[in-house]
Amino acid sequence: MFLDEFIGKQLGHPSGMMSGLVAVFMNRNTAYMNKMTVQLLGINQTDRALDIGFGGGIGIVEMTKLAQDGLVAGIDVSDAMLKRGRKKFSKLISQGKVELSEGSASQIPYKDGFFDKISAVNSIYFWPDPIAGLKEVHRVLKNGGVFILGVFPKEWLGKLPFTRHGFAIYSDSQLQDFLNGAGFTNIRIEHRKHKPVSATFVIGSKA
Repeated sequence: MFLDEFIGKQLGHPSGMMSGLVAVFMNRNTAYMNKMTVQLLGINQTDRALDIGFGGGIGIVEMTKLAQDGLVAGIDVSDAMLKRGRKKFSKLISQGKVELSEGSASQIPYKDGFFDKISAVNSIYFWPDPIAGLKEVHRVLKNGGVFILGVFPKEWLGKLPFTRHGFAIYSDSQLQDFLNGAGFTNIRIEHRKHKPVSATFVIGSKA
């Protein structure tokens, strides 16, 4: 019971001595989802892209491969992940190609319409108010921009004991309704089979 609670809390907000292991765990178990998210975003060379809750940084790595003349930004609520990310991406940060900031979906430290592409992989489980967070995402997205939520299927995630601690798990229809309520258009859901577990992508754009 204690271990499950500890894991759940660390995944929601990595901290302390275990944060490095949590980052490795995140990168290893979400590599496919992050790669597919970036592929579905269709990031161009000069795009400004944002990863919300960048965690171990695997999404940032994938984005920088494509937005080579643009900007890749990441926000996270965890001081430990920010410290780790700033060390890992120090060269790209010094070149002005990557920015990492403290922030959350409900408080994104960028002006209106700043980003072309935005992703949030396995982070909406921890948002206090999903629709408020998605409205903030919508605010910083350009007209014509694309946003993707990447999540594990509810049926699978709900079976994991640690998700009883701090996780809010949503169905496909709930996630679609959230995006609709936040003002996104052209909303669609894609399921991709992958071992050991499939991935769900909720995709929306800003008119």
